[in-house]
Parts: sequence; C-alpha cells; structure tokens
Amino acid sequence: MAKKNSKKAARAAEKVAKKHPKLFTFLLVILVIALIAAACYYFFVYRKQHQGGSGGSPEVVGGNVTEIASADLSIHFIAPAVKASGDSALIKVGNTEVLIDAGPNKTNTTEIADYLGAYCTDGVLEYVIATHSDSDHIAGFVGSSSGGKRNGILYTYNVGTIIQFDQVTEETSLYREYCDAVEYAKEQGTAVYTGLQCWNGSDGAQRTYYLDEAQTISMNILYNYYYEHVSPDNNNHSVCMLLSQDLGDGQSNHYLFTGDLEEDGEKRLVENNELPKVELYKAGHHGSKTSSTSELLEAIQPKYVAVCCCAGYNQYGAAEENVFPTQAFCDRIAPYTDKVYVTIMWDEAADSYKSMNGDIVFYYGKSENETEKSLKLWCSENSTVLKDTEWFKQNRTWNGA
Repeated sequence: MAKKNSKKAARAAEKVAKKHPKLFTFLLVILVIALIAAACYYFFVYRKQHQGGSGGSPEVVGGNVTEIASADLSIHFIAPAVKASGDSALIKVGNTEVLIDAGPNKTNTTEIADYLGAYCTDGVLEYVIATHSDSDHIAGFVGSSSGGKRNGILYTYNVGTIIQFDQVTEETSLYREYCDAVEYAKEQGTAVYTGLQCWNGSDGAQRTYYLDEAQTISMNILYNYYYEHVSPDNNNHSVCMLLSQDLGDGQSNHYLFTGDLEEDGEKRLVENNELPKVELYKAGHHGSKTSSTSELLEAIQPKYVAVCCCAGYNQYGAAEENVFPTQAFCDRIAPYTDKVYVTIMWDEAADSYKSMNGDIVFYYGKSENETEKSLKLWCSENSTVLKDTEWFKQNRTWNGA
C-alpha cells in the first residue's frame, strides 16, 4: 500500500511539474532553502547549545577527538546540559580513564555518558572518585530509572576502583541511592575505598595510583583532616587529589582537584600536605566565596583555573555576593592568573543555560606539525578567558594585572 501511494504521489508531482514548470521550480527552490536553513541551524546553533548530545562525540573546534584522545594526558571538564552548577571531570591517560564526580543532577547523566563514549571506548572506567555526597557531584552515578533499569554511570560502566568520601553530614535519599549503586558495582567486582584508606594505604588501597605503564603520571590522594573528623559543612569531606606528570629532566606538571573543600578544609590541606605550584586548579566549590582561599592559592599559584558552574544562576536563592563565580573568588584568583575558564552560564532571557566556554579540555601532547609536546587548551564553545566575556564585564570586576 505504501509503495502504491508513493508511486501515485510521484506521478502527481510529475504532472504538476509539466503543467506548471515555473511553480514547480519555485517550490523546489523553497524546499532546498528550507533544508539548508535547517542544516545550518542544527550545526551552528543547536549543537553549540547542546554539547555532546546523543551522538556520543563532542564537537571539536580547531582540533579533533583523535588528537585529544591520543595525547599523553587529557583532563576534561564536562559542561552540563542543564541549568545548574555541578562537577564532572574525566582524566584520560592512554586506555586508562578516571571520572571525578558525575553532577549536577540525574537528568544530566545521559550527557555525561555521551561525552564519555567518545573517549572511554572500552566501557571501562579504571577509577571513579566521588568527592563527597552532595547531589551535584554524585547524581549521575545513580542516574534515572526506566523499566527497572538505571542509566547511572555505576550501573552502565565497568568500574575498576571507586575512591569515595569518608564522612556524610546528612544521609539524603540520593545518598542512599548512591550507596545502592556502589553496592551494585561491588557485586560486579569493583574495589571500593575511602580517601582515608588510600592515604593510609590500608585494606588494599593505595595513596598513589600510576595511570601509565611508565609510571610517569600519578594520581595522589592527599590528606584531608575531615576524612577522620565530621564537619558541619559536607563540602569539607571532599576527597582531594593531586595529579602529577613527570616530564623528565627534573620537570613536572601538577593538577589539583579539591572537590568542594571550604576555607577550613583548605587551611588544613595546606598544613598537612606539601602542595606544589600547579599548572591547573579545578576551582573549589564552583568558584564560591568560601573556597579558593588566599592561603591555598599562595601555595599552589595556579596558571590555569577551570570553574564548573552555571555562571550568574542563583540556584539556591543566595545573596548576590554568593552567586557563582563570586567576586571574592575572582579577586583572590586575579593576582595569580587571568586564565580562568567556565563551563556554562545562565541565559536570563530564556531562563535556561548556554555555554560559556563549554566543555573545557587541557591536554598534553603535540599536533602533527609540532616537534615539542606542550599543555594545550581546547573548549567546545570558545576559549575566551572569564574576564573578557560579556557576562563578566556586566556582572563582575577584574582587579588583577
């Protein structure tokens, strides 16, 4: 029946074309223009607003996935596809992948999985770090349920080792769901340790994990006072990690991840660890005024800073001075670097989100026409530093060099 109908339609179109050739040509031109316009919208508007998408491969501008994936080391800050602040970072070294957090909510789980699909092609995450139990860091590990199945990262990926927080300030329903997801992973053979177990090297855990066979890139779990003590602020329970890369000839690069560690936690972090100067710092607590303290920044003096937040969105009904990234954060970072990058921002007119820098990727390698390896930056939307964005010029002040 369908074939007969299509033949009738074709004959009818042929008759119209013969009887009204100018009209037929006009309609054909309109159709072609409409198709071109739709294609342009998809590639230049829709895809930029929905990075990662369902295709499983991020759009790469000025580079390609192969170049990034084949780099000695790549660090990816995955931009959420929802109006919310939250963390999710991928570290890739050869065929070894580390996922740090999976936020900001269950809805964004598919976006994380799509992004991972371009780089974690064997379905195995060698390491997962859940810094602390806040929903904007663990919701994607749980995911959503449909037909009795969950799409959470801990349900859909084979995970070698989970390193998680020691303490919880409040046992929320999501936290209990997270515990169920961890138990599921354990049943599949995943090893599960806490930050304190790693620091102590107890129960099979290690303080240092090498991510490459040559043992030049190491993941080092730092000591956090609040592994052993309960803080009224759940952020202080964050697992803290220093990624170190030996470049040879006595040279090295360091990259620091502190979750949502707050002022008191940062103070103790500096006191209890020998922190080096770092190439990259994942800004604590989304660029809040209570993290990225002067004491920590003086110790690490970062060259680059990545902020995982929805800039300008007052998600928690806070005072303006607390909206991410805060003026206080910018003031403290400014003496050290202006190379600050932010994943997404609030689109006030649409009450939605849009990319600021989008997915932010730092990778160490070289292009085909280069002879020396170096640390490179790629952003899915643009590589404009925070202080030069229109949002910043309208909402914040830069008080640095």
